[in-house]
Amino acid sequence: MSNISNLWQGKIVTDDEFKNLFYEHIHNSGFWSKKPLSSSLLFNLIEKASFKLKERGEFYRALVNDLKSRPDVRDEEIELSMQALEEFLSVDNLRLKLSRELGSEFPFELKRINFRENHFESWFPLGVLVHVTPNNSPLLGVLGVIEGLLSGNVNVLKLARKDSSFAAIFYKELCSIDTSKTFKDYIYIGKVSSSDKSYLKDFLSIADVVSAWGSEESIKSLREMAPSRARIVEWGHKISFAYVSKATASYEEMLKKMAFEICNNEQMACSSPQCILLEDASFEELKNFSKNLAKALDLVSPTIARVLPGIQETAELTVSREQVRLNSMFGNSEAIISAKNDWRIYIEDTASLNASPLFRTIWVKPMPKNKIVHNLKPLKVYLQTVGVSANKNEIEELTRTLFQAGVQRVRAIGDMTDSYLGEPHDGVYALERYCQKISYTDSESLKLMAHKSSFEEQSASPLPKSSKIMEKSDFQAQVVDDIYADLYFYSGGSSGEPKLSIFTYADYHRQMEVAAEGLYAAGLDPKTDRCMNLFYAGSLYGGFVSFFTILEKLNAVHFPMGASTDFELVGKTIVKNKVDTLLGMPSYFIQLFAANSELFKQYRGIKKIFYGGEHFSETQRNYLKSEFGVVIIRSASYGSVDAGPLGFQCEFADGGVHHLNERLHELEVVELETDSPVKKGEVGRFLFTSKVRHGQKIERYAIGDVGRIIEGRCECGRVGTRFDLLGRHGDVFRIGTTFLSYQKFQKLLIDKFDFEGSFQLHLLAGSATKKEKVVLQIENLFKNTVTKDFLQTRILADYSDLNEVVNKDLVLDFEIEITDRSKLEFSASTGKLRSVLDHRN
Repeated sequence: MSNISNLWQGKIVTDDEFKNLFYEHIHNSGFWSKKPLSSSLLFNLIEKASFKLKERGEFYRALVNDLKSRPDVRDEEIELSMQALEEFLSVDNLRLKLSRELGSEFPFELKRINFRENHFESWFPLGVLVHVTPNNSPLLGVLGVIEGLLSGNVNVLKLARKDSSFAAIFYKELCSIDTSKTFKDYIYIGKVSSSDKSYLKDFLSIADVVSAWGSEESIKSLREMAPSRARIVEWGHKISFAYVSKATASYEEMLKKMAFEICNNEQMACSSPQCILLEDASFEELKNFSKNLAKALDLVSPTIARVLPGIQETAELTVSREQVRLNSMFGNSEAIISAKNDWRIYIEDTASLNASPLFRTIWVKPMPKNKIVHNLKPLKVYLQTVGVSANKNEIEELTRTLFQAGVQRVRAIGDMTDSYLGEPHDGVYALERYCQKISYTDSESLKLMAHKSSFEEQSASPLPKSSKIMEKSDFQAQVVDDIYADLYFYSGGSSGEPKLSIFTYADYHRQMEVAAEGLYAAGLDPKTDRCMNLFYAGSLYGGFVSFFTILEKLNAVHFPMGASTDFELVGKTIVKNKVDTLLGMPSYFIQLFAANSELFKQYRGIKKIFYGGEHFSETQRNYLKSEFGVVIIRSASYGSVDAGPLGFQCEFADGGVHHLNERLHELEVVELETDSPVKKGEVGRFLFTSKVRHGQKIERYAIGDVGRIIEGRCECGRVGTRFDLLGRHGDVFRIGTTFLSYQKFQKLLIDKFDFEGSFQLHLLAGSATKKEKVVLQIENLFKNTVTKDFLQTRILADYSDLNEVVNKDLVLDFEIEITDRSKLEFSASTGKLRSVLDHRN
């Protein structure tokens, strides 16, 4: 076989080159030790590789040509092998496998196991996973390494001397399409002859875990050579059989399915039957059953293409046949062999399990129900699948008995070799065997992880993205496959008509999990807080439902009231049940507190309010704090229905400052006019890319908000991305060398002056002799004590960016005009107030 079957950091190398590189790094623990491989990176690469395979281009042809070069792969097996590879590389399937085997698509996140406790847990890769696979299965090396990559390990694949370049070709391609150049450090492939004991022992010396396929003898040899610290995960030979109850033994359809199991893949699968055990059968009943089975084999066998045995297999078939014939001379043993010798039934009247020489050879033997455990339990280590034929009143007891005997899988006859996504292999999950559980407990006295629900992930390379910016119309135009459509919520459309946002349950629960962590960071404490959910529900609105799930994930005490207009009932329920934390919308809270003013003033037990959906003015905040004793009023989450939770506030975040939900999204900020990346700290449009979203894609999505990235570490200790949300696109503008926000003016007017009227901003051009100017035209709703000069002074004092360019840099003029509402400009088509009018063009 080829001398270029080796792979070292993405490059094909010769046997000697690999050996030299290996010994150069054999004692360098830092070289082999890596943080867990990012599953998002892995899935991205596999998705691209799968697409290349479907193109049937150079990559596909190289793999096919390698299979053609192997004498142990028949032509008819090549296409089947490539189909199996493509099926295994389904990213949806791999996500499910990861979730089933390690409990989550994100198993390496070190996070609280209960928000009421200070214990953190996660899975963690064991380190270096050495794969030892047989040389007669080229796909096994590729698929085994995929499992190792899913488990986050550095993978070293040992190829046999006669092995081909299939695995090296496949993983070289994945390395080449990885623009981050990260993946190459997680996969090494080297040819090592099992006869070279010294090299093999050194090869195994770097292992933290060894995945070994083979016979008992070969695995025993590996155990002796592997370091004592290494976990040995063995995938040895298994035996499977069928068990037929007396009541169903003559079923014609069952016999046809049994014949299929015997012929399918020449019984080479570990889950193929090698023996049929009949319940409480006499020798005559065994023979009658076998005659009926023979008729079924005569019908089924010609319909399934044969794989002929080689010289060694033919010799084994001959020996077993002659042994049966010899035993038949002593009675209680018989053989039925087809005229073409394409199948064989060996009948033996002993209640035991026999291994078959395969190639459509089956044993038929008796096994009383009360002897199943006694006779089979000693063989537990070898037992895998049982195909069962029984009636519905027998199946439960029979299945429990077989499991008690040591069987790992029970299937209906006809389905023995079938499997389902995420199914255990040989009774265990492979990924669990390649990982370990790690834990951290935060000190009750030091509280180093206070208000933190997880350890921050080290920043990974950005996901590959399209250069096109996705606008809201692009998002809404997407067609979602039904398999990704589990949950529907209404979100606002560009025309005002509601549009549907669609989620898988996995996406929804992931988003709610991260949103729960954000609410915990904002100050909700599940250990002590008694929470009432007052968000609106119904009409496909997601607020109430989402926060129901969020509070459930927080394990918080929860009163799911909804935004009931029976304010008296709500108020009494709060007081009677000592509710101290409210979640809902500001406008509802104002009505609720007004309706229960005296009750809540006496109670003074509402300490925390978490809000969403609307602005909460400073005046309103101060009123609730001073009159009713509320301590914390903070954003419950920043996000949208279509994009999900985008950010959260910690105890040090005020106004529009938020932490990015980095486990869900990446954030870019581009210039307002050109869509080019902004310079550090500058204002621009927010573009979000979702790391976890099936169905509706979120890639460089312009959510419509404007703001800037905040540099530096937050006082809470988090080092991830922070941003300052300044307003909606169109309401933020550049003038006088800075960015100003309509919403900031609005917030100041509401918070400082309780202003609820209309206003608009006019932007005027400068000249050689004049500065640029901002004119604030405002509806005259003020009392006589509020003059134009007083307004201007207060706004400049509280709006630092405006004051900087007006009074310090002297590059902008600012003027206020108090006028009638009729003098303000409104849209001719919609009648809406025009917030910002730019006269500079």
